[in-house]
Amino acid sequence: MSKINETARLFAHTLIEHEKKKGEITEEVIEEVVSRLSAMNIVPGESIDENELFDILISDLSIGAGSITLLSEDIDPWLNDEKTNIEFDLWKRYKMLLQKRDPSFPVNELDDFTDKILDKCVNPKQLGSWDRRGMVVGHVQSGKTSNYVGLINKATDAGYKVIIVIAGTISSLRRQTQERIDDGYIGRNSSAYLRNKGENRIKGVGEYKVDTDIYPLTSSYYKKGDEGDFNTKVANSSNIPIGKNPVVFVIKKNKTILENLIDWFSINEEIKLIDGKLKLMNVPALIIDDESDYASVNATKDINEVKTINRLIRVLLNLFDQNTFIGYTATPYANLFISQEYNEELTTYVKGKEYFVGNDLFPKDFIINIKAAKNYIGAAKMFGLEDPITGESNEPLPVFRPIYSDEYNPPLFEKINKKNKDNLPEYIPESLEKAIMSFVLTCAVRRVRGHKKKHNSMLIHVALYVIWIDRISLLVNEKIKEFKNKIEANDIQFIEKLKRLYLDDFVPTTRIVSENLDYIDKRIKVDGWEDVKSELRNSILKIDVRAVHGTTSTSKLDYHNISNIDYERHENGLNVIAVGGGKLSRGITLEGLSTSYYLRTTKMYDSLMQMGRWFGYRPGYVDLCRLFTNNRIFDWFNHITMATEEMRNDFDIMTSQNLKPKDFRLKVRNHHGLLAVTSVSKLYWSKDIKISFSGTNLQTYLINKDLVSIKNNQKILADLSKKLSNPIVSRIRDRVKYLMFNNVNEEHLTSFIYNYKINIPAINNSVIADYITSQKSISSIKEWTIVIVSNTDKNVKVFKNGDGKGDKMNVEPTRYNLIVDGHSIEMVCSVRNQTEPNEKYKITKNQIDDIKDRQVDLKVKGFTSNKLIKEQRAKEKKGLLLIYALDERGTSNLENNIPIVGYSIHFPEIENEQKTSYTATIFDDFDEDLMGEEDNNIKN
Repeated sequence: MSKINETARLFAHTLIEHEKKKGEITEEVIEEVVSRLSAMNIVPGESIDENELFDILISDLSIGAGSITLLSEDIDPWLNDEKTNIEFDLWKRYKMLLQKRDPSFPVNELDDFTDKILDKCVNPKQLGSWDRRGMVVGHVQSGKTSNYVGLINKATDAGYKVIIVIAGTISSLRRQTQERIDDGYIGRNSSAYLRNKGENRIKGVGEYKVDTDIYPLTSSYYKKGDEGDFNTKVANSSNIPIGKNPVVFVIKKNKTILENLIDWFSINEEIKLIDGKLKLMNVPALIIDDESDYASVNATKDINEVKTINRLIRVLLNLFDQNTFIGYTATPYANLFISQEYNEELTTYVKGKEYFVGNDLFPKDFIINIKAAKNYIGAAKMFGLEDPITGESNEPLPVFRPIYSDEYNPPLFEKINKKNKDNLPEYIPESLEKAIMSFVLTCAVRRVRGHKKKHNSMLIHVALYVIWIDRISLLVNEKIKEFKNKIEANDIQFIEKLKRLYLDDFVPTTRIVSENLDYIDKRIKVDGWEDVKSELRNSILKIDVRAVHGTTSTSKLDYHNISNIDYERHENGLNVIAVGGGKLSRGITLEGLSTSYYLRTTKMYDSLMQMGRWFGYRPGYVDLCRLFTNNRIFDWFNHITMATEEMRNDFDIMTSQNLKPKDFRLKVRNHHGLLAVTSVSKLYWSKDIKISFSGTNLQTYLINKDLVSIKNNQKILADLSKKLSNPIVSRIRDRVKYLMFNNVNEEHLTSFIYNYKINIPAINNSVIADYITSQKSISSIKEWTIVIVSNTDKNVKVFKNGDGKGDKMNVEPTRYNLIVDGHSIEMVCSVRNQTEPNEKYKITKNQIDDIKDRQVDLKVKGFTSNKLIKEQRAKEKKGLLLIYALDERGTSNLENNIPIVGYSIHFPEIENEQKTSYTATIFDDFDEDLMGEEDNNIKN
């Protein structure tokens, strides 16, 4: 931060203190304060960087900061009382490092979060034997590593002596995590220390002197056959005593590594045989399982049949007489189904020694949900999900760019398998060319916005096979060379092509994003083409194409740039196109990721969540981000993230009720969102899931557009209206608004739902119908109401082209008729303009019904939030089905003149509900082959 901005920061806080007397300090108030300071000419001849100062003040005041909710057993708080006895030197230096590198980093938020997590860990000074299990649920790409690095600094300050970070299954991820630990915790290069007899090569926090030395027993060293992971010989030669000075291990989830570490601890001088069990005494250990939903979960029904990695992690924990275990994940489904039962007598052998396996890894003591900050770009913003409390939401961010099979197949395939894997592409499709051009433009625009030293990354994932990754990398690199030559030669046609892409795509997208963001980002603005053009050469000259896979030898490869993507070595910023497979899924973090090209389909939830790597913080460039993929993948990702968000909302509700982790486990196990998660079928319990819809709202946000479905759904609406009678008709301006049928026969309701044609996985017609019928048997829902909603507007606005882009035009709404009690009633179609390209009629969830519709059947109305409506619905024990006929002009390529029927169903919260059984299935149009890259043959 410049001196002028440091001075301005002090002035700003003085002005803000004055503003606090007037009311709440908001982003708008901060913006006004910054503008006033800029006009004051604090230091003659020097100007304030308004964008930087704004970001710093937002961080200082924690405006729009995230928060924590938690479920826990009755754990006595200890940290607040103990703080006077802890210096927190390690935490302080980590905090100073973060602030030095980025003055706007939310350190206050991190400080608060890590305090709350540490307080749920056992006080390391507590005597006796203790074992604690917890889980931290974050968001994809939301600063998870920074969180647990902060935690282990504080934990060490408090007295923990052994830190073990289990960092995934891939060497590149373990090494990257090790480098983050070196930088933010150890303070020196672990590789230099272990390999050069204690060489103290300062790194990161090492710039700040403290009295506590951290000793690494793994390193960031890498060469074939020695990846810096735990090695018994290296550990022995280091001669570091366990239990005196803090030691840290960063290891892979690997059978050999875990066995070696267990065996090494077992011969420590502090090891004792207690009740027939080997125990390392008086060495408080904190074990962090990064990506704890992956490879750690025991997916077997018999508690005596334990998978290797799960078994060895449990043995490692059980070896310490004092330990706290915390699993970090953004996708906690599998963790919450871990059995709470275990065989106390179950033993196993590791290197000839017998050990007790111990407790499974269920987070029995606490679960902490980290709610992301306001400027986090996640599912809610990407898909336009509504706020569960207020019902409000913004339009989805317009970053999805669909690619269709005929655009890439050939040269790429829908599925790459053993039969066609040798049919390598000879060129890249136009859609990938366009994605690369978008990335070039993004790099240029970011330079215009002052991000010249920031990293930029593009992800390309079309196959797992190394031979395909190798070929695609080669072709992409050739294309980059071609683009470089054209830009340097000022090729008029190519420059014009870039200009058209910028003006037709980037400019309107920036305008839409800037109008719809729910936070202020002062850097997001439309930049002039000439300014962007002037940075094209500088941007493309820095682009480097890297092949990311498990092969280390280049002898059988065509493309040899396979070196690790090491952002730290590029102080002036790295522009990288990463072409890879699994290693990009659970592997390296891509800094400044802006453009993704993703084609490989998968049955597996965790693999599909790779697309979520696009999520994260995108300061100053969220409008430049692009996701190129097909509709099927995008829709499934939408389904899964919606289910995840709903489960998070359930979690928050349960925290306010002071419930326990085991209660949340039960809630999730019955959540209808599991219908969307295909990978649950790998777990034994999924074969007969008991589904609950209590307190939920299911909506048809993705409607079939084929003529058969449209006709079917319109017919079942017409049939339904004929079966119902005695409607309460509500009118506005002499036009019908609601046809409300109270106390309807459940058979009419279930018949409509069962026969409705839709392909949303979370809406399984038969499961929903069965659930409604089941509640009738125990009278858990007092009454069902069906409301057919009509439009009362004289004119409506639709996009001229029906594609969600460009100008809108005023048109008369489409009318249709329903027969009720033998009489024809004129109804009017509602308009829901589709804002994203899709083969189906895709509308955001909040578009389907509004907050007034959701309470139309209740005796008590007038609520302004979903939370209050749900509470009242529970009191009245009423269920509601809202049916809408939508105007086909809200979507594209339809001229049937038939209303498109959608619905929204609201279930009350039900006590002692009758759950419905559901058998999980695998969707066969997705790939099943999850071959790891290291196991692939390069070429015959």
